[in-house]
Amino acid sequence: MEDQEHEHNHNNESENAHEITCNCGHHHEDDDGESILNCSCGHHHHHHHENDEGERILNCSCGHHHNHTHNHDDNVHSVGLNSILKVKLNNSIFAIVLLIAGLIYKVIYPEQEQMSQVILAIASVIVAIPVFWSGLIGLFSKESKFMTEQLVSLAILAAMMQKDFIVATVIPIILVFGHFLEEKSIMGIEEAIASLKKLNSKDAIILKDGKESHVELNTLKLDDIVVCYPGEIIAADGTIIEGDSSINQAPITGESLPIDAYPGTKVFAGTINLSGKLLIKVTAISANSVFNKIVTMLKEAEKSKAPIVKIIEKYLDLYFPFVIMIAAITLFVTSDINRAVAILVLSCPCALVLASPTAMIAALVNASKYGIMIKNTAFLEILADIDTMVFDKTGTVTFGKLEIEKINPQPGIEINDLLEKASICASGSHHPVSTAIIDYMHNHNINISVHTGQQEIHGMGVKTESNGIKYYLGRLSWICEDSGQKEVESLNSGNSISVWVATDKQILGQLFFSDKPRPEMREALNNVRKLGVKHFVLLTGDKKQIGDEIGSKLGFDEVISECIPQDKLDYINKKKDEKHKVMFVGDGINDALALKASDCGVAIAHGGSDIAIQNADIALNGHHMSNLPQMFILSNKTRSIINQNILIGTSFSIFMMLLASAGFVTPIYGAILHNLGSVFVVLNSARLLKGPEKAA
Repeated sequence: MEDQEHEHNHNNESENAHEITCNCGHHHEDDDGESILNCSCGHHHHHHHENDEGERILNCSCGHHHNHTHNHDDNVHSVGLNSILKVKLNNSIFAIVLLIAGLIYKVIYPEQEQMSQVILAIASVIVAIPVFWSGLIGLFSKESKFMTEQLVSLAILAAMMQKDFIVATVIPIILVFGHFLEEKSIMGIEEAIASLKKLNSKDAIILKDGKESHVELNTLKLDDIVVCYPGEIIAADGTIIEGDSSINQAPITGESLPIDAYPGTKVFAGTINLSGKLLIKVTAISANSVFNKIVTMLKEAEKSKAPIVKIIEKYLDLYFPFVIMIAAITLFVTSDINRAVAILVLSCPCALVLASPTAMIAALVNASKYGIMIKNTAFLEILADIDTMVFDKTGTVTFGKLEIEKINPQPGIEINDLLEKASICASGSHHPVSTAIIDYMHNHNINISVHTGQQEIHGMGVKTESNGIKYYLGRLSWICEDSGQKEVESLNSGNSISVWVATDKQILGQLFFSDKPRPEMREALNNVRKLGVKHFVLLTGDKKQIGDEIGSKLGFDEVISECIPQDKLDYINKKKDEKHKVMFVGDGINDALALKASDCGVAIAHGGSDIAIQNADIALNGHHMSNLPQMFILSNKTRSIINQNILIGTSFSIFMMLLASAGFVTPIYGAILHNLGSVFVVLNSARLLKGPEKAA
């Protein structure tokens, strides 16, 4: 068709080759007139794209295998650990190797204990140097973020004084592991933004003076006419002025079903055109599109999220100077250096340093058994205080896909026969209704009649012809108008979607579809409510009737429908301003802002968006939501054990220091006794490995 032609740039240097600029955004070469598959631009040509290494790349946006040459210098997004942490990690790995070597050497050559001690000492020094350096920086800068390093430096020095190089090595390794987890959480936002940008269109096709040409996305102006073909990502916010199609708006609005798009419909950049060619009048430049606003707000949400203060660091302001003061006073009053050294040895805060990491590691291991992946210390410090839980609907509370809910054949028509006739139309369509029909037939071992040549009428349905018979799948009014049949009585579909199956001679029956709620959802919410969460909210991009029906069925206290990402973010911020502790549970790209802004974000990892998972503090890997209560049970138990560890570890150290200052404990006995606190902390934390109790 003439209106589908592209502007072609021909290279006349070769009689048998020419370059084509097509809507997949690349230059293509047609060599020797070989017969090849159609590109999405509708022409036959070879695609020669290479990446930086000249490797063959599969599945370009035009739908075929070819090599790509891309220059994304302006889109380079480097994500990685900071250099200091890299050094600490490398040193820790080297120290672990030496630690194991020293212990093995000690077992094999017990008579050469001095040599094994040298190996262990080297290991402790290697891993301690970066910690000492950070501690010194904190000593002069007075920054609280270095308080942990100062405390650990004291523990390492005290352990080294007693030649306990194993302890002196293990303590900083645990510290580095904790910092690594924190750094990975910080990197999540960068990875999320990088992934989000991949979903945006790289360029756009504009229609000017009757010709289509490619332009950079940032050169689009208001009132430009953008052309969008089936399967392409819409390049700009705008209004459709010509064409009919179905559009998947889930990446932006979270709606579970594609919308019917026609002249006058507003569309968003980053959404996907499913079926028909569209002409779109630009109403917002790239920088002001809803898509780019999500990226911008994601960055702002990261900045505005208050950093979580480690439980253990709350005690450091008093503990560090307290130890030095006790040792100094003892030395001044008694003039006995052994008592002062014993105090430093006994004050070695191994138990205090291990109080949080050992409990956290045990909690991580236990949670993983339930498919709960904890990415951020918010789990330990905030989850126990949550009083409001906000849920996205599509893909979180529901399965996120259409399923056949009810089959209503006309009198004399068998259900299997009805479905087989439906599959004649559905097998060649990518509409969610067609997919649901085929999935249902696969699951119930019903014969599927595969057919090609279907004609999809936007907003109406699908029709095709086989053996001289016309088959229809779609709206009853359209089927009757096209086939000349009289309408039959239709069952009320309520909030479900319904389609009819027919031939050109007979109406066969009606199929009902819905995005079903997860069966375990209501029980999970009830169990979480028993654990202290008071308010449950459902946010959805769907229409009010659908949202209200799901919310009522599952027992939500509040339902807010027709939400876009900004609405979800605004609601989260509103509840936080009201001094509520808010958890958000979601799975889609459109949930990223709310996940990052909430006090604790939970993403559905199975089938969920990578961007949502990267912006969450916790990811649920399972297929169901029944483990939601386990998060709260485990969180409460973890917090309780950490507080016990801190209390017992600190009390034990203070008691032992008092005994040392009175001369009852020598440095040698102190080196033995100070490990008792650490043993208690490890054993107490190990109780978390048993698994949380079931919700009452």
